[in-house]
Amino acid sequence: MTLERPRFTTTKLREGYDTGEVDSLVDLVFLVLAHGEANLSPSSVENYRFTPTRLRDGYDMGEVDQWLDEAVVALADHRRKPGAGPSAAGATAYATPPATPAGSPTRSDAIVEVGGGTNRTVLLVVALVVLAVAAYVLFR
Repeated sequence: MTLERPRFTTTKLREGYDTGEVDSLVDLVFLVLAHGEANLSPSSVENYRFTPTRLRDGYDMGEVDQWLDEAVVALADHRRKPGAGPSAAGATAYATPPATPAGSPTRSDAIVEVGGGTNRTVLLVVALVVLAVAAYVLFR
């Protein structure tokens, strides 16, 4: 199975996953798949929990969860290949991805953000309906 770089929709007004944490885990998954320089088990990916975000940018939870399911399968396939373990020189073991300080910019090439324009559209429609009702009440 070939795992592709994810394109997650960003969220603002609804709950999402912390982008820095997701980016770190995605980078680690691709590091393992490309070079075998880190030890990341499929079960550690399955059990990892991201910090939820609200009222700030986050990644769509459903999209991230779906990609993680694919990553678990890819990691399991990779582990079954002969000689796919971590290299003897410079191998690093991670139970969880490296920490990213809160509010720091993402430095990952693994993620391409897709804007969450749907939330803005819904908010605009709701605002227009409220204004229409207010105008009707005031001017009838």
